Amino acid sequence: MKDSAAEEPGFAARPPAIRLVLVLVAITSVLSLLYAVQYYLGGPIRLSVVSPFNDLALSPNSSLVAAAAQDGTVHLWEVPPDFTTRLPADFDVAEQTAWTVHKLAGHRSPVLAVAFTDGGSALVSVSSDGELRRWDLAAVLDGGDPGAANTLLTLPGGPLAGADLDAAGSMLAVVGEDGAVHVVDVTSGQALQSMDAGSSGYAVALSDDGTLVASVQGTGLQIWDVQSGELVRAIEGYWDDPEVQETWNGHDEPVTSLAFSPDGQLVASGSADTTVLFWDIESGEIQTTSEGHWATVTTMVFSQDGDFLLSGGKDNKVRNIRAQGGKSSGSYEGHLSAVSSTAYGPLEDAILSTGDDGTMRVWETTNQRIVHMEWSRFGLQPTWGRVLGAWMLISGVLGLFCLWGLSGYRTWSHLFATVLFLVGPIIVLGLPLFEVMSYPLMFLTKLQIAWPLIGLAVWYILLLGVLLRERVAVAYEAPQGASLSEQITVSQRTVKTRFGIFSLAVWIALLVVLYSVLRRFNLDIAFMGHFFGFIMAGAGLTVLVSALSIALAVVLALLGALGRLSKNPIPNGISSFYISLIRGTPLLVQIFIWYLGLPQLGVILRPIAAGVLALGVNYGAYMTEIFRAGIQAIGKGQREAAEALGMSGAQTFRRIVLPQAFRIVIPPIGNDFIAMMKDSSLVYLMGVWELTFRAQKIGRQNFRTMETFIIAAAFYWLLTVIFQALQGKLEDYMARGERR
Repeated sequence: MKDSAAEEPGFAARPPAIRLVLVLVAITSVLSLLYAVQYYLGGPIRLSVVSPFNDLALSPNSSLVAAAAQDGTVHLWEVPPDFTTRLPADFDVAEQTAWTVHKLAGHRSPVLAVAFTDGGSALVSVSSDGELRRWDLAAVLDGGDPGAANTLLTLPGGPLAGADLDAAGSMLAVVGEDGAVHVVDVTSGQALQSMDAGSSGYAVALSDDGTLVASVQGTGLQIWDVQSGELVRAIEGYWDDPEVQETWNGHDEPVTSLAFSPDGQLVASGSADTTVLFWDIESGEIQTTSEGHWATVTTMVFSQDGDFLLSGGKDNKVRNIRAQGGKSSGSYEGHLSAVSSTAYGPLEDAILSTGDDGTMRVWETTNQRIVHMEWSRFGLQPTWGRVLGAWMLISGVLGLFCLWGLSGYRTWSHLFATVLFLVGPIIVLGLPLFEVMSYPLMFLTKLQIAWPLIGLAVWYILLLGVLLRERVAVAYEAPQGASLSEQITVSQRTVKTRFGIFSLAVWIALLVVLYSVLRRFNLDIAFMGHFFGFIMAGAGLTVLVSALSIALAVVLALLGALGRLSKNPIPNGISSFYISLIRGTPLLVQIFIWYLGLPQLGVILRPIAAGVLALGVNYGAYMTEIFRAGIQAIGKGQREAAEALGMSGAQTFRRIVLPQAFRIVIPPIGNDFIAMMKDSSLVYLMGVWELTFRAQKIGRQNFRTMETFIIAAAFYWLLTVIFQALQGKLEDYMARGERR
């Protein structure tokens, strides 16, 4: 066997096809590593991705919209005077004319907050490194240099984690990474007050009049007086009855967002537990509780009259909540990732939102639809940029390892290269390519975003085309220096493994397509994640009902088959009647008879027992005919041979007939088992809290039956895949004698 490098032929002595493979793999690996290295070092060559927005502000006259971006810029859009939300039902948001935008550059770190001054003459922005800038809007709008149209101030407190400005844009509250809270005068940049709040969260809020500041303290919050720096109130959850401790009023998880009402009497808190609570500052008690988000609440803002509150969350949703009662008057869904900021305006029937998906969206409140959209820049979501960078690094390193194996004609190297350059790109390139095609953009813009991925896909297809050529594949099927018998054995195993790799790649490709199609259904992924645990709590009961029903069905099927084959009219008649009755009536009717009919005779069964009996008896009738056919398929000569050896009828059946019959009936019975697993969902009609019952309950309560039933369907599919694998193993085991 050729294992040593000394026995390997030189590059020039190799066949042209092998040389081409080595060159292409080397180029792919080296370029991948170069991309990864410069990507992680902050180089210029990288996949175009959007810059998430962190905050949003509307000018006092509603003519300007400002957004703070993660890349250190501030986007300033001019709202057209003729802008309207009254558009025809069939309009396409991708065809709307873009607003005039001014990109204000100067910050060296992510911008945390923006606000317009009271008169609307200046824009204030603050970044995470403690820089505060005042932008002269007149100079900016007249086309002046944005860099020269701003004043730079350095804030106290070091690196900042959160910031909030008052309604007039004259005072700024910031929370540092050390948990200290500072209130700063925007004009001078001097600290008006500093509180060693020991804040455990990065949310901070300043009242509209600048007299109160709120910070996070675990699942509660603290409210401070700006003038004196004293703690006004520490607000925490409480029990209705401390002794009984049945009803908890408060958050169960840390607070993540804060907002004061315009009159300063209420403070709203959003939490990682997905709830929004309205606290009365004077009493410290909860006035209203609102539920409706399915993930962490990230941002909140009150309307000018204080009657409503806009909230955004990591469920990619914006909710308009009534301060009295906590009910939602509107839900706005469409962001591709977490909502980072919201605002009312610029028209009476419009609201604004920004998100981590790098978009600023204008929503019509009447129909809850997007009527305008602006992007920080055209590109993929930041996640895909990070995924590609990681893939380039991993594939580059593994590619070099693969190159070493290919150069030594090592059998595993070709299979490894096939997996690396076939399965990997399907996931890394397929998912973002399908996603970008769903963006509300013109086709040419989508193509402009996706062309690097398309180019990579073409390159990988070219590489695979060369790698999988017959003369190349054959060269790596078996060790070249081994004996002929060993080469044949290894070659057969290699071909089988290669076929498995191709099958896996097809499955993954179809899963990518299926996932992308389901995303087009406007599924609420955060909702699915929120209730996933509750729904899957019924999975164990589903498996239990299926397993018990299958065991009962096998026993009844075997007895029924023996009865059908019996020459005694009594068992034969009983079996025939059983099969005719069960196969001739619907399963649903049988379930109701077991559960609702037997109590009329004084026999009361628990729901699970009734479900197991109904399913087991029903499928036992169908599988009876399968067992009968399997038993009859065993030749008469084998029975005669067993009889000649002195075996009794029972011994012949147990040792000769039954093992061979089982081998024959495994595939059709396996099909019935799979069908029974899915039909086990019918026991939900009896109130059994299994998977389907829980999915239907939550789906109906929240009008999200599509999401809940997809979770249930995915689990049933997983059960099917597992059982198919076990069935295949069982078939191989039962047929081991046939292969000798």
